[in-house]
Amino acid sequence: MWYFAYGSNLNTRAVAEWCRHFGHRTPVMRSGKSAVLDNYRLCFPIYSEYWGGGTADIVYDPGKYVAGALFDLTENDLKMLDQKVGRKLDASGKETGIYKRIDVRVAPLSRGDPINATTYQGTNSDRFHIPPTQHYMDLVIQGAYGYGLSMMWIAYLQSFSTYPGRKPRGPGLGDAANKM
Repeated sequence: MWYFAYGSNLNTRAVAEWCRHFGHRTPVMRSGKSAVLDNYRLCFPIYSEYWGGGTADIVYDPGKYVAGALFDLTENDLKMLDQKVGRKLDASGKETGIYKRIDVRVAPLSRGDPINATTYQGTNSDRFHIPPTQHYMDLVIQGAYGYGLSMMWIAYLQSFSTYPGRKPRGPGLGDAANKM
């Protein structure tokens, strides 16, 4: 199944480091290819104890776009990312976590038709900006470089306010959820 990454999940090294921190198997995020999600905008409205600052989210906003990467993942790999971002379901299957899965249509930057994919969106409707740490934003920007996203997109990422903050906390030092 296709997965569209736009925040720290865009950086496969950051995903692997989180998995090591919490003793999980690292998802196989191979063959990522750059893509664009139209009619959404990037924001940082969700506080993460793990990251020590705001984390990426997307909001429907006609005329805007979010650049990221597409990965062909197994359902087990996606379930691992569910844990990383704090996606949870109640007994009836209702989304109750920090992020929920949504279906989107994403346009690869290479030639080809738009692709149906899954991505994550925050469940909280408050959209106040919570500055991410510089460390978090550096990881997102490294991921953007790694998948060949445009210099205009990278400059946009660099325009968000950040603060020095700290590196992520290990197990037992904070909430294990909300790591996107």
